[in-house]
Amino acid sequence: MDNITRCNYEKAYKEAIRAKYNIEKELGEYSNYLETPSQAHLRDLCWKILSVNPAPDDLKVYWDFKGTPFNTKEADTCTTYTDKYKKVGAFLRGEKEPQKIDTVDMAAILIDFQPRPFRKFKAKAMSREEQITVHSAEVLSKNEVEKIPSILKEPETHAFVKTPSKKTKIKIFKLKFKMLRTAAIIAVVSLIGVIIYLALPQKECMQWSGDHYELVNCDVKNEGSLTRNPVELLDESLVHLKKVDIYDDTVCFDKYGRATIWYAKTPNGIDFFNGHGRHPENNIALKPVTKSIFKKYAHKSHADK
Repeated sequence: MDNITRCNYEKAYKEAIRAKYNIEKELGEYSNYLETPSQAHLRDLCWKILSVNPAPDDLKVYWDFKGTPFNTKEADTCTTYTDKYKKVGAFLRGEKEPQKIDTVDMAAILIDFQPRPFRKFKAKAMSREEQITVHSAEVLSKNEVEKIPSILKEPETHAFVKTPSKKTKIKIFKLKFKMLRTAAIIAVVSLIGVIIYLALPQKECMQWSGDHYELVNCDVKNEGSLTRNPVELLDESLVHLKKVDIYDDTVCFDKYGRATIWYAKTPNGIDFFNGHGRHPENNIALKPVTKSIFKKYAHKSHADK
């Protein structure tokens, strides 16, 4: 994993899923579905998994994959819906590379691959990379540092050993001292960098705070009223989600008539947001605002008051 570059995270994710699929289809709990991953088999397996364990991340993948919320009461067996699993089966068999990551995330659900979805796999991979920048120090390259022990152990040339002059000995001593000093500097500065890196708070998680997400440390404890909302792994697709107020002059649709504001009903009324996803406080899937919802719940603008 340490050798994975940013552009190869998706490739590694796909390879890991296929590797686990080859095991699951032979020995897994659902091998009877996966051994011949037909569209109908994968559809039935998806419904079986999500109806028993509807994890929030898996439900979001299902929404993105199918375009509608998961219905725990009734399995959708229509042809249009079933055909969506054709690409998942082709991916698992290694016949075709999907263009959308949603297809790969659905495959991860079907074989219970962890960590999933892709954003969590990438976050875990990135957290294992060590990137420490050292300033204001004389630093050798990695290859040069690795060569220092072998250089110091190498015997001097026969000429030096045979007739070592005082001047030559001084030069050799200075060269070794310089190498040792450089190696010591690298070790000390690297150690300081690691200590600083570990000591500084790493804000790789987020927490809903009233009407927006705030970046927080992943080890923040959920204690007291100020932290009653759970701490979640940083999701770049959701971190900018905000609760908004809409008025009768608010633009809620683009020029094509598509909603730009999303909503969810709550026990206290209705909440509006600037993007799609799930309600951060009750996990209800957000819906695109309609003209009737807009007309019914929009506040009067300040100009009309």
